[in-house]
Amino acid sequence: MVLDPRLPRIEEVMTGSPFDIITTPFGVMERWRASTLATGTMGMFQNVYDAVRADSTALAARADEAEARNALIEHLCTKVAEFEQRFNDHEARLAAAEENRRADQAREAEFNEEPLELPPDIAAHQELSPPTKIEDDTTTHQPGGELHEVAAKSKEPEPLLDDNVGDLPEELAEPPDPVPEPKGSVYPQPTAISLNEQ
Repeated sequence: MVLDPRLPRIEEVMTGSPFDIITTPFGVMERWRASTLATGTMGMFQNVYDAVRADSTALAARADEAEARNALIEHLCTKVAEFEQRFNDHEARLAAAEENRRADQAREAEFNEEPLELPPDIAAHQELSPPTKIEDDTTTHQPGGELHEVAAKSKEPEPLLDDNVGDLPEELAEPPDPVPEPKGSVYPQPTAISLNEQ
């Protein structure tokens, strides 16, 4: 860094008299006046800094507000598109139902216009084909409720299974023919002792 010989050094500025005449970027003036101007200039720099910071904060707030507004508009556009799609689906369903109703009405009208063939008269039918006589068919046996003999069953007993368990699980199976004796020891239950006896 190159020092300007016309400007005083910091040591001289700090230790000098306030009434010394010095050369400053603001011109030639007393030391106290130069210090005051420099302090005021620094105050102006602070004001400029505050103004710039306030402007940047306002700009960021406007950007956030614009982003929120754009998100809300996009949400509303999505809702409108969904509503329009549902409306179109509903309109298509109504049109299909109306078309089915018209087709049903057309089929019903066509059915009603067809001439109906009435069934032939029963008397005319009997004249054309006289009834036959109902005969008693005795060739087949009809039970009348009287007793009759029944063939005897075979006397052979059905074979028993080798074990008496069958297909039951072990817990439900009957015990074997000689019941085994229980193993182990049994302890008697303790009896209650009354503490209120006198």
